[in-house]
Amino acid sequence: MSVEPVPAALNSYLKSNFPDWQIVDTADYDKSWWSFYDRHHIPWIVHTDINDDQLVDHALLLKQHNRLRLVICMGGAQNTFTHVVVEGFNQMEKLQYGLVVQPPGQIDVLQPVEQSLMLLTNGFALMELEQPSRIYYWQNGIQTFYMK
Repeated sequence: MSVEPVPAALNSYLKSNFPDWQIVDTADYDKSWWSFYDRHHIPWIVHTDINDDQLVDHALLLKQHNRLRLVICMGGAQNTFTHVVVEGFNQMEKLQYGLVVQPPGQIDVLQPVEQSLMLLTNGFALMELEQPSRIYYWQNGIQTFYMK
């Protein structure tokens, strides 16, 4: 899906709803991140339709001083959005988190407990360096599948 890194309508929504926060950028990343990923890769924002409503949804990392948060913005009609702030992010030194689109399919995990997820539509995967650690997906709301 070819979309500008931060569409204008989303940027406006973020400025209104998160006025003291900024979108993460390349300089915020630990140098070790770039040994796994190409510098042209944009790890702090991804776009896909996770709730199968034919509208683009977005996941992105925001920063405020040394604080980090993951925000999932669900696309609505006429460039409107609703958002969910994902808890569990605190301090930000040099970033080692990135986001990618997780395609549908079966995902099996052995640790910390054996479990499976049958992902029916695209989701957002949170990467810690090269390893996926969580998948955010839609099932009557945003759900989280922990992979480690």
